Amino acid sequence: MFTTTVKSVIAIQFALWLGEVSASAGDAYKWTVQYLVDTSRTVLGRPQTVSPRHNRGLAISPDYKYLYAGYHHSFNNTGEVRRIQIDVADFERGTVALLPGILAKGIATDDKGRVYICDNSAIHVYDAALETRLLRIPAGIADSVATAREGAELVLYGSDRDDGSISRWVVKENGDGLSSATLAGLGGSGVFKVPGASDLRGIKVDAKGNIWVADLKGGKVFKIKPGAQDVKSVAVRSPMDVAIDGKRVLVTRWQERAITVLDDELNVLGNLNVPWEELELSPFGNNKQAALSGIVMVPGKGFFVSNEAGQTANQKSTYGRIDTHSDLIDGKLFRDVFQDDNEPILRATEVSTAPLP
Repeated sequence: MFTTTVKSVIAIQFALWLGEVSASAGDAYKWTVQYLVDTSRTVLGRPQTVSPRHNRGLAISPDYKYLYAGYHHSFNNTGEVRRIQIDVADFERGTVALLPGILAKGIATDDKGRVYICDNSAIHVYDAALETRLLRIPAGIADSVATAREGAELVLYGSDRDDGSISRWVVKENGDGLSSATLAGLGGSGVFKVPGASDLRGIKVDAKGNIWVADLKGGKVFKIKPGAQDVKSVAVRSPMDVAIDGKRVLVTRWQERAITVLDDELNVLGNLNVPWEELELSPFGNNKQAALSGIVMVPGKGFFVSNEAGQTANQKSTYGRIDTHSDLIDGKLFRDVFQDDNEPILRATEVSTAPLP
């Protein structure tokens, strides 16, 4: 893991003073690169020169020890999912499992660690180690998933980007496994067409059972009360995914590469911006397609966010292992002097800030 300088914290404090972001606790962050694709290395037998790319799906284990990163460009025009150990700084050793052949634009975990993965017209459920598929759930163009406990029931939600609907399944457990998933609820059939929705993407459920879902092309974030009894929205440009921490909701804004902060009543509190230069990352990424996509919270401590199509700056890299691609340039160590590294997953850790005089 690599850390920004203290300058980024000072800059955020100054921005708080100017009112550019909300001045509530937890709005200042220390930014680091948690993980990336080191293009000069091979991971679990796979060279990384040209793949994987486009890390959009992102989930975190219920014990907050592992990330699940979904890439929708990998070998043979398929995707892959990686299980990444958070407390291991080395990118290779931190990659503890790899599931090939699945697009994984959306990923979620449940409270027992099972992993739910969107793949074209189905949602696949795997064990935490990504070794055993537990269930296949037919779906539409499922772009994102979320899980929740509602009373004694395990419930799965999914968003459909094509028809602007969300679906709700009641999932039947069988020990550590699963036996079935049945559409139910949302006022009837288990499928609810969100009024005014056009391109639904990231979906999450808060502690009160409210459903939050981003509408990328529609430029909205919807808040849907349990049972689809009431629907409200707020305008947010290019929203891709949402993450919830208590009464705050963070919204990634795809190729605008910013994060909008809402409160739980859909009021806009401000925006967060990545310190690209201090992280030595290109803000525009590969072919100017970089985005902020999947986002997951560590409650009260910060969040992780995928920099889809992102890359290191200046066709070089200060990240990864020292190898035959490494060298000193003007006294500075570059771990790769020949090419950039790709697909950073960023970590933003809350830091305490004293009030400015």
